[in-house]
Amino acid sequence: MDLGYAVRMDTITIRRPTAPPVEAVAAPTFRLDVPVTGLRAGIRTDAAWRSWRFLAADWAERLRADGVATVETVETHAQVGDTGASDRSHIADLADAVDFAIVGLGTCGSCTSFAITDAVAIEQRDRPVVAVVTEEFATHGRNMATHLGHADLAVLVLPYPLEARTEDDLRAIAAEYYPRALDLLGVRP
Repeated sequence: MDLGYAVRMDTITIRRPTAPPVEAVAAPTFRLDVPVTGLRAGIRTDAAWRSWRFLAADWAERLRADGVATVETVETHAQVGDTGASDRSHIADLADAVDFAIVGLGTCGSCTSFAITDAVAIEQRDRPVVAVVTEEFATHGRNMATHLGHADLAVLVLPYPLEARTEDDLRAIAAEYYPRALDLLGVRP
């Protein structure tokens, strides 16, 4: 049957449908290299995660027991819109008010993105910072840090899931991971 057109068998090129990976750029990172005694600490929490608020409160008490002068906290509520913009301004204020910070929690896609973004914002003010994510979102957190030009951002990885754990389980996790957070911040005894 003649369809009225010629059929040609040429080679076709299929283009890769993804962009090439971003070259890893590592912005300066900062370490305390001193004891925490007398320093001002910051902790960024997230209204969405009961478990992280529990861990953060535990770590705030441990920081005070270790001699931190003050512990400033900022609780975020949204990633976008007016509330998100307000949250980002509170992160900037926190960065200006502290000597180091702990930022969490990355335990879903969007909260991981914004925990890393907030940690980078603090690091850009020459402050030591550790971003806290759960193991399910560790790769995403590291990729996000790399994308933002902070491939060497200190990232503490907690077990996943956290939200369904009992307070006793969370207390044990807090005790186990607090020294790791301090180590990533470069705290000296």
